[in-house]
Amino acid sequence: MLDLIVIVEALVVSALLFVPLERLLPVPDAGRRTLKSWIVDLAHATLGGQAIKTGATVLLALILMGHPQSTLAASLPIWLQVILLLLICDLIIWIVHRACHAMPLLWRFHRIHHSSTRLDWLAASRVHPCEQILMTTAIALPMLTLGFSPAATAIYLGVYEVHAVLLHANTRMSLGPLEAIFTPPRIHHWHHADEPHAYDSNFGSQLVIWDRMFGTAYHPQRRYPKRFGVDAPPEEDFVTHLLAPFKAQPPVAADSASTSQIV
Repeated sequence: MLDLIVIVEALVVSALLFVPLERLLPVPDAGRRTLKSWIVDLAHATLGGQAIKTGATVLLALILMGHPQSTLAASLPIWLQVILLLLICDLIIWIVHRACHAMPLLWRFHRIHHSSTRLDWLAASRVHPCEQILMTTAIALPMLTLGFSPAATAIYLGVYEVHAVLLHANTRMSLGPLEAIFTPPRIHHWHHADEPHAYDSNFGSQLVIWDRMFGTAYHPQRRYPKRFGVDAPPEEDFVTHLLAPFKAQPPVAADSASTSQIV
C-alpha cells in the first residue's frame, strides 16, 4: 500500500509539472483525450506501476543473488558516474527498444505503448508490465553490477523519469542548443507517428547520439506528426491491454506503422 501511495504522489507531481506546460506550449492541432484513454492510462500508472516495481524487484534479486556488488564505479566522482550511467543505460535502452520493434514476440507487448492515439504527459505510463520489467532489469543490472553509488543512481533515475514524461508530453517546448545531445519531445513524437516516413526511427531515450550513430534518426524541422497509434489497436481497457499480448495478433495492414515496426 505504501508503494502505491508513493506512485500516486509521483503522478500528482508530474501533473503539476506538465499540465501547465501543455497548456502554455501545446502541440498545434493535437486533438483531445477520450475519457476511456484517461482511465486506462491512470490504471497503467498506478496498478501497472505497482506490478512493475514488484516484478522487477523480485527478478533483480534472483539475478543478483550470490553475486557480490562491485565498488568500481562508486570510487569515481558523482558527476562522472552520472554521465557514465546516462551513456551506458541509454545505449541499453536503445538496443532493447529496437529489439521491441524488430522481434514479433517483444512487439506484442510494446505495441500497447504505441496504441496511444494522442500523446501527453500521462501517455508515458502506458507500458505493459512485462515490457517494463524487461527494460527496468536491463538498465538496473549495470547500475548494480558495476557498483554505482546510490546518490549517482538516484540523480540519473530522477532525470530519466522526468525526461521520459517530457518526451510524451503534448508540448512544443524546445531544448535549444541541448537538442544536439538530448532528445526533445518533438523528436520522440515522431517515433510514435503512424506515418510511413517516420517508421523505424528515433529509438533513443534521453540521447540523440545512438540514433545518429546507427542511422535511425529522423528529425524533420518545424513539423509535427498528424497521426499516432497502431493498426487494429486493443480496446481502451486496462485488463484488455494486459491480456492482448497473449492473444492472437491482428493481421498487419500494408499501410500500417506495424508493417515497418516488425522486421
